[in-house]
Amino acid sequence: MPKLTVLLGVVVLGGVVINAQQTNQSGPIIRTEKKLVLVDVVVTDKKGDYVHGLTVKDFKVWEDKDEQNIETFSSEIDPASPVFNRNHYLVLFFDNSSMDFAEQAQARAAALKFLDKNTAPNRQIAVVNFSGSLRIAQNFTSDAERLKQVVSGVKFSTVSSNSDAAGGAALSNAERDFGARTVLLGLRSLAKSLGTVPGRKTLIFLSGGFKLDSELRSELTAVVDVCNKANVAIYPIDVRGLVTAIPGVHGANTGGPLKGAFLVKASYGGSPEGMQHGGGASGGGGTAGAGGGKGGTGTTGTTGMGGTKSGGTLSPTRGTTGLNNNPLNQPRSIVPHLPDVSNQQEVLYALAQGTGGFVIVNTNDLLGGLDRIANEQNEYYVLGYSPVDDEEDGACHELKVKVDRGGTNVRSRTGYCSTRPIDFLAGTAKGKELESRAAGSAPGSVSAKMQTAFFYTAANTARVNVAMEIPPDMLNFKKEKGKLHAEMSLLGIAYNPDGGVAAKFSDTLKMEFQNKKEVEAFQESPLHYETQFDVASGKYTLKVVFSANGEGFGKLESPLQVDPYDSMKFNLSAVALTSEMRKVNDLDTTLDATLLADKTPLIVQGMQLTPGASNVFRKDGPGAFYLEIYEPSMTEEKPHAVGLQMVVIDKKTNEHKIDTGMMNMAQYAHAGSPVIPVGLRVPSKELAAGSYRAEFKAADDAGNVSVVRTADFEVQQ
Repeated sequence: MPKLTVLLGVVVLGGVVINAQQTNQSGPIIRTEKKLVLVDVVVTDKKGDYVHGLTVKDFKVWEDKDEQNIETFSSEIDPASPVFNRNHYLVLFFDNSSMDFAEQAQARAAALKFLDKNTAPNRQIAVVNFSGSLRIAQNFTSDAERLKQVVSGVKFSTVSSNSDAAGGAALSNAERDFGARTVLLGLRSLAKSLGTVPGRKTLIFLSGGFKLDSELRSELTAVVDVCNKANVAIYPIDVRGLVTAIPGVHGANTGGPLKGAFLVKASYGGSPEGMQHGGGASGGGGTAGAGGGKGGTGTTGTTGMGGTKSGGTLSPTRGTTGLNNNPLNQPRSIVPHLPDVSNQQEVLYALAQGTGGFVIVNTNDLLGGLDRIANEQNEYYVLGYSPVDDEEDGACHELKVKVDRGGTNVRSRTGYCSTRPIDFLAGTAKGKELESRAAGSAPGSVSAKMQTAFFYTAANTARVNVAMEIPPDMLNFKKEKGKLHAEMSLLGIAYNPDGGVAAKFSDTLKMEFQNKKEVEAFQESPLHYETQFDVASGKYTLKVVFSANGEGFGKLESPLQVDPYDSMKFNLSAVALTSEMRKVNDLDTTLDATLLADKTPLIVQGMQLTPGASNVFRKDGPGAFYLEIYEPSMTEEKPHAVGLQMVVIDKKTNEHKIDTGMMNMAQYAHAGSPVIPVGLRVPSKELAAGSYRAEFKAADDAGNVSVVRTADFEVQQ
């Protein structure tokens, strides 16, 4: 009996479901009110030849070890199928950040030959370049000449880091870590955008590879999850071929030591606050690269001992350690166990096995690898099932497929994670009740705190971060099924000046505890809630209302102004305040939850900063400002040097207490990315108790100067 290999992909459809089972009818059957998981399967024998003629009876599917009833089945292989000649979509993704000049040239030469052989009217191909930031060089087209022009016309990345004796490029660990993290965020963003493209998408990832370490596992988990939801299979090609040397990447020239004060740095074995005070009070000069990356928006959750099922982040505030748990169901189970491979190839294997592709490694025949991948575009079956447990609770689910024949070997995508919509309460009675309270004039009976900050994601578009602290004593815990249970519903609406709704988010937080002691420990600190939403530039009024168990409600209102933004011009974001900072590799699966919910974490120098709802800092306590500088020249060969100034003013006397001068931001910048994420320590130790205003202004050596952003804060003894 021939040995078979099975390739699995999954698309989760909620609400309206298209039944792909082939019948005598001319088109798909549309059903409603049921979730369908669609699975793509490719079957090959021992020789690697594709197996045709299989029926639904040949397949079995398991979700979380429970066998599922296959409800729909179709074959992309069958020429008689109505979908046989539909468009197939392929993306050529050039990871220039991990390839040196020669490897980039080799990869593009192979791609040009590939295009000569594989373009066709029903084969839509796109070209994407990554050199620190994601750029769509060519959207989907079947025009071979246009595609070849784009592939051959791209300027190769050059190496600007230190050289070894042989003239090659040396790469610092920090630079390599930055490239690995941002390319994974780029893959996640691209896969998300491909979700609207019909059918199974093939993404060919041409890369020099990079090591999988503990700090990258959260990003990898999120990439696998988004690809599986969007039906994107990644096929990595190690462009190094048979050469085992470490590839060079586009580095950053820091232009000398950093001299700025109050800069946030990762503290390894130092302050328990994860903060380190910088040097002198002035700086500047040098050349800068750019850093930071952008992801999507969404909501996620962390909570205390009992756990919650929530779209938003719910956790005790700083000081209640050991209580934060990931609400997702072991999300890293969807990332496959890796074979014993070169550590530079670990991420490549994980991306392929996690999303249903295969890896091309240890070969100089890149064209042959590209052809193998292209041949698989028509060779798959599609089957679907409806999960027994259809609750959208943020859980992750493992998937397994078998072909009911002896001697089979299964290669499959490993799973998917369910997510909650950002407007979870839309159309519900509770949602309508909260909408009425938001629009009404009655004030809330429960006080709370809220802070907002915005960060640009595209021209005239921003992601708004919302952080809240809610008194836990408003929750009325009642015993249900042997546990103490409470719920809180929350709704936020950004109103236009004319009263129209510009953006909206809503959620229900469910809390369960084993006993009264756990509830009392939970209630010692305010509930910390976070969420994010997208909005266009403009002036708004943000209103947030919340209620628990129908007993009383809270209502917060805040002006929100997002200034116009041209992505080709120098600019500065708003400012977020925080008193909670952790090293990324200490977060474990808490960061998984953030990324799986499509939320963009605030990360600076390996530290994640959690936006705070309060602007009050203790004199001896931790505190930081987070903001982003947008410098378009960072994608150019010779980027501008960038600086940032912080001035702290006593609000009562209007006296300038601290002026850092223009601090050199080279430490935060990485070549290729126009976003520079910056963390500055709140100077509470240097200030007396009182109220202050911090003013921030960025500039570069080309004469560009940003607007002034402000943040009010208080210092307490």
